[in-house]
Amino acid sequence: MTVAQLIEVLKDMPSEAVVILEGDGALARLVGVNLEKSVMVGLPDEVVLSTDCEE
Repeated sequence: MTVAQLIEVLKDMPSEAVVILEGDGALARLVGVNLEKSVMVGLPDEVVLSTDCEE
């Protein structure tokens, strides 16, 4: 999924809703978003979503 695709999906959702990520049978609140620039020519930059590991 690209950033543009994510924005398109989120744009109609309530702005006060909390973002939760699901993985490995658990749920965790999103607490950070970071841009990782590609170090290789031709590969895209990546957006990393960070969760609260204590949840």
